[in-house]
Amino acid sequence: MFIAFWLSVVVVMSPSEMFMTLNQLKELNSKNPQHAAQVFSTVKSRLPKKPSRGLLELYLVGLEAGVRVEDADIVQHIVTVLESDQWKETVEGAELDIATAVAIYHRRIHDYAYAEILNECAISYAADPKEFARVANNMAVVYRYSGQPEKAQNILNESLMLAEDREIVANIKNNLGNIYFDQKKYRHAQLMYIRAFRYHSEVGQSGYAAGTGLNLLNTQIFLGDWPSFERYRASVALEVKQSGQDMFKFFFMWQTYLNEHLNYDTPLSEKKVSTLIDTIPLLLKSELGPSLAYYSSLFQNDRLRSTLLSQLEKTPDIKSVQEPNGTRVKLERLCTTRIIAKNHYFNR
Repeated sequence: MFIAFWLSVVVVMSPSEMFMTLNQLKELNSKNPQHAAQVFSTVKSRLPKKPSRGLLELYLVGLEAGVRVEDADIVQHIVTVLESDQWKETVEGAELDIATAVAIYHRRIHDYAYAEILNECAISYAADPKEFARVANNMAVVYRYSGQPEKAQNILNESLMLAEDREIVANIKNNLGNIYFDQKKYRHAQLMYIRAFRYHSEVGQSGYAAGTGLNLLNTQIFLGDWPSFERYRASVALEVKQSGQDMFKFFFMWQTYLNEHLNYDTPLSEKKVSTLIDTIPLLLKSELGPSLAYYSSLFQNDRLRSTLLSQLEKTPDIKSVQEPNGTRVKLERLCTTRIIAKNHYFNR
């Protein structure tokens, strides 16, 4: 009994261990969120019980990991901790970060109604135009996927007038590009994506640069603007490689094969078809997925087309999913009395 007791003791992490874990999670969140979530799940029982700002930062990074992989257990665990009585003073000033992260989680599981509520809550904590624009970007994505494009465009245009931070402006332009793309205003979308891509590339934000760059190439494919595609292809390839994200790598592969097939008469071999097919399940879960149907039609390959159609029955592309497919995690304390911004900002 004595030995069993000692074997069951959980050793609380030291400050140095927490610091190393924090940095590890930050790096993994950008390159391998699934691994980040696994790391957090492994260490959460060893985290100190006493609130501190350093521990709060670690919880926020863990929350980001949980949101990225849509892990309801991680999100619920962290929300429960941060909304507890003993954390009330420590989380002061971080309410916007928490509400925003949980809103993004609900957007990712297609619970658009609750995501909208949480974004309304988050924006009520905004203390300056930069914070307002940050939440507005998230709200615009919710509006876009819940069939409210005019409201999305309005909130982004208002944010653009308020925002001074170049990174926020780049994010707004990328989201405006997405709305123009949905409206088939491809030239407008291309301009927005170019500006966003140039900024993120300039400051070394490979993840964001890769995402906006792929949006740009995608728009040029829909336009049939292959000279522009060639002009940006190498720059986007570099950002995709540096981002380390498989989803970006796979989508760029589709674009590359398509360019080679249409403009250089490169045959689409059976090996390439099999490789593209292997990427379909992952890509359909992303915002890049809806473009695969158009790409498939340009390839004119029966096996590729039929496999995509079959997979769409199992994994509908993100734009067609309107019912929540995950567990709702409620913010009970932070967002019960803070829904004060709705009429002013969102019902326009």
